[in-house]
Amino acid sequence: MDKACLKKQLEDFFGRYQSGIDWSGLNLTPEVHVLPKGETLFRQGDCSTRVYFLNTGLVRYYSVSEEGKEYTQTLAKAPRIVGSTRAMTMGLPAQFSIEALQDSVAISFHWPSFFESMKNNLAFMQAYALFLTDIFISKEEKESMMVKHSATHRYVTFCSDFPELNTVLTKQQIASYLGITPVALSRIRARLNDSESPEKTF
Repeated sequence: MDKACLKKQLEDFFGRYQSGIDWSGLNLTPEVHVLPKGETLFRQGDCSTRVYFLNTGLVRYYSVSEEGKEYTQTLAKAPRIVGSTRAMTMGLPAQFSIEALQDSVAISFHWPSFFESMKNNLAFMQAYALFLTDIFISKEEKESMMVKHSATHRYVTFCSDFPELNTVLTKQQIASYLGITPVALSRIRARLNDSESPEKTF
């Protein structure tokens, strides 16, 4: 795997947020992670002080309760930064796992070194701040949708945003992502399949 090519993808990603980043002085050596479908980038409880960039593929964040119940928290498509802020910045155990839903490739950097590089490069820091803004907005929008919209609306939105996953994820995984039970998901699917609406694509 060509590290230079993978690192260039990271540079292009941040370049979309902020132009003028001087990459010449950033001597960061990435670690490459090749993730076959089903493999985890890290697991709940791991203490990883690394920041990850997903070059290709798609992953899900999921956590497991003390009772052993699994919850799908979010889904992330490449290219983007992924990881546990709690783990990488504080050295504390991650509160979720990241699993590849497709064959994926990621690179990672030791967070203290990555952060030092940003501190010495204003454009880089600005780009990272704009990326975090996008993350916060997405989180707010999902939380708002969970409160304001019906489960059917949330399911149709999921199918629109992640059409490749409707037959890949288990019923439990999709239901937990939508904040409903598998039984409720089955009822929604049955109603949509019986309807003549444009959303009938499953």
